[in-house]
Formats: sequence, structure tokens, C-alpha cells
Amino acid sequence: MDAPLRPALPRFDRWPEAVRFAEHLRGTLVRCGPGFRGAGWPDTPRVRAAALGAWLTPDRIAVRMTAAWVWGACREPGRPLEFSTVGRRRPARHGTAPDIALHQFAYAEHELRRLDEGLVVTTPEQTACDLLRAPGPFPLSHRVAVRLLGCMSEGGIEAICSRIARGRPQYRATALARLDEAAGARRPSSAGSAVSW
Repeated sequence: MDAPLRPALPRFDRWPEAVRFAEHLRGTLVRCGPGFRGAGWPDTPRVRAAALGAWLTPDRIAVRMTAAWVWGACREPGRPLEFSTVGRRRPARHGTAPDIALHQFAYAEHELRRLDEGLVVTTPEQTACDLLRAPGPFPLSHRVAVRLLGCMSEGGIEAICSRIARGRPQYRATALARLDEAAGARRPSSAGSAVSW
């Protein structure tokens, strides 16, 4: 994970609720996903991660659509907010809010990015891979997010395709088919070939 190089952002989630809402009414704070950001702060991944501070605690990692929102690949962080425990620890049985989905995923250090103190999110490439492998339907919001995350990824769509091809075989076919759908292109049938946009 990358260490933060800048001073920590203000954490409005630590303010009393009455003060937050009064400042929101004054226009000092604006909505940023489920949280707030200062009206003068730009809408960047670092600021969006800070807006999730009440939920994105140091023992959690933002994943899937929540991570895609942090990177700016979708308009909303999704409901429920999705996080993974750090170090693949078992999620607590009690104490998790109903608007949070807490997973037990394992990530290598290079698959994570620290945006500020205690604010960790999966990299754009890993976020795209997670969305492509997620169970259930693959809606338009996920397809658009994967496409945008592919543009943000250091290796581009080719790196995402390669990572899926090297990944778990039980999810490979579904993930590659979804990647084709998201890219709007046809990929040759070999698993290691890249999708061209």
C-alpha cells in the first residue's frame, strides 16, 4: 500500500451530528456519497474515501462498487456499502450496520491503495476484477464501472484480462464474458488474450 504523502484530510464524520447538519445547511459541507466533504474540497478519490470515514474504519477495505465510487467510476457507492476485513479476519457476527456488507477477502499489498490514514481501498485494477467476479447479475452500473476502472488501471484492460486469466478457474469464464460485455468488444477465445477497446 502507498503511504500518504500529504497531511490528513478533515474527518467530518467525527463532528457531532448536529454540527454536521448545521454546516450542511449553511453550505460549508456538501453531500459526498453517504457522508460529507468540505464545500471547497475537490471531489477526488482521497476526499471520497474520507467521506466514507464513518464506515471505512482502519480494520476495513473498500471493495467492489464502494471502491469503484471512491475511484470515481460510478455515481453512488451502492447499497449496501461493501467492505472487506483487513488480513482476511472473520467479520464480527454482531455490530455491523444493516447498510454494510462485510466480506472476508484476501488481498496482497500491491492490490490495495492507502489514500489517507486508515482509509484503504482496492486498486482500480483489483476493483474491476472483483466486480467481474461478483456473484449475481452484472448490471449496467457494473459494466460502466469496469470500463472506467480499466481506463484508470496502470496496465489498462489488458492487465485486468491477464489477471483474470491467471485467477481462480471457477470464476474465469464468467469474468471474461463480463469483461467482453463491459468492453463492448469481442475477444479471441484464448483466455490470455487482451480485449481491445
